[in-house]
Amino acid sequence: MSDSIVERAAPAQSGYQQLLDDLPRTGPGTKGGEMLRRYWHPVCLSSDLQDIPIAVRMLSEDLVAFRDGQGRPGLLGIRCPHRLASLEYGQIRHDGLMCSYHGWKYDVQGRCIDTPLEPCDSQIKHNIRHLWYPVEEWGGAVWTYMGQEKENPPPLPKIDVLARDDGVVKLVNGDIRNYNYLNWMENFADMGHATILHGLVVRDIPDELKPYNDYSIKSYSPLPLEHVETDFGMKTVSVLDTGDPQVKFVNTWSLVVPVHWRFSGIRSGFPPDFTDERQEGGGMIRIIDDTHFELFRYSLTRKGNFTGGWLFGLPENLKGTVEERPYDKRRYKGWEGIPALEDLVLQESQGAIPERRLEHLASSDRGVVMLRRIWHKAMADVAEGRDPKAVWRDAKPMLEVDTFHGHIHVNELKIGPDNMPSSRDGAGLIRDKEGKLVFA
Repeated sequence: MSDSIVERAAPAQSGYQQLLDDLPRTGPGTKGGEMLRRYWHPVCLSSDLQDIPIAVRMLSEDLVAFRDGQGRPGLLGIRCPHRLASLEYGQIRHDGLMCSYHGWKYDVQGRCIDTPLEPCDSQIKHNIRHLWYPVEEWGGAVWTYMGQEKENPPPLPKIDVLARDDGVVKLVNGDIRNYNYLNWMENFADMGHATILHGLVVRDIPDELKPYNDYSIKSYSPLPLEHVETDFGMKTVSVLDTGDPQVKFVNTWSLVVPVHWRFSGIRSGFPPDFTDERQEGGGMIRIIDDTHFELFRYSLTRKGNFTGGWLFGLPENLKGTVEERPYDKRRYKGWEGIPALEDLVLQESQGAIPERRLEHLASSDRGVVMLRRIWHKAMADVAEGRDPKAVWRDAKPMLEVDTFHGHIHVNELKIGPDNMPSSRDGAGLIRDKEGKLVFA
């Protein structure tokens, strides 16, 4: 890719280096952090909030999440404003969270409601308003909005996998990464890596699916990719030729700014999976700070989905499928063979905050360039007092994201911002010639 093409593909060079400096920052007062604070973010799983508080770092702020005795979730600054003791060691009470040091108590909106060591007529509690953020519990998770409009935030967008009722949702957390969240998000805008990184070890599909795989698809490296900006963010679409000139095989990966990624198909739809089996999956990010984030992975399993041969997340031993070499001194040994681990190793290798100014972008990086343009405009919109992309003032019953995976007639193929047919109403399940579910 020539320098002139790079200049046209990326934001104007006069501001491009500044973008690369601003975007990874997540703290209050930074351009990247202020942009992120216009969105709702996952804090923890609902099941995490029981009868003790939990410390949680969000967007470079140290906070404490808790559930009061009435079942209401709350999110406060971690240090009690009295003598700065940690509320992580506070006590759950019916109406709030009590500091264990001197008994000052706060409700879920940061109001000080008790100071037991002070005189009965003391007014000090009425002058205290502790740091707090609004939270909403939905879809098995606790969410927060950390923007300036916390008294009246925009509605929480309800991502499709967690909103659907036609299957069983699995939602897990605990995969913490020690690098900037953009390494992960840009990886999902860069699906060209799939045939290289995830092709280092020869892959196959489970034997049970082989009769339903399309072996007429011969050439898929490099993947032909189209990158499309949407109202929720962007998507990457791969369209492959089949043995029938009137039928194409399509795979779609989507990003919902700022923290969701979505796909369908077994193993994220990577080749050589050319079945119509649609397993809706993906996840979201809890942004901890500039150099740490946590992955929440989710999936939807419907009656009739094939459920074998699919690893959900990282292997516990961080070991791939290849043999370890006794002379291998690298941190990750024998790492190849499992896509989630392969992504971890290479993303971490880029650096905690990569020195992006040293990159040499090429034509295969069009998706990364598109995502950076979206971020660039989002930061500019926030700086100028406008809502960024994917902030909706009207509540959506469900945020449906394009994850089409499977065969489609050329007359139905649409490469644009509109969603392709979803997997609802029994679509994307493998059936026999009589239309019966094979894996019922």
